[in-house]
Amino acid sequence: MGGRRRNLFVLLVVVALCVLSAVVVASKKTALGLDLKGGTQLVYVARPTAREPIVTTDDINRAIEIIRQRAD
Repeated sequence: MGGRRRNLFVLLVVVALCVLSAVVVASKKTALGLDLKGGTQLVYVARPTAREPIVTTDDINRAIEIIRQRAD
């Protein structure tokens, strides 16, 4: 008889967790990432190197143009 009670208790705990999970999932809004919304975004960071200790806006603009030419 003790094994049957234990099984019933485990079953009740599992059902309770399933119900709790369903409530949490239903109550929270799903946040779609950029890839699920249908777009992409790339973030590039300009860092100085030993050869180029200073990154200027001209360097960044030139890099943007090169990336656009290669992508198009």
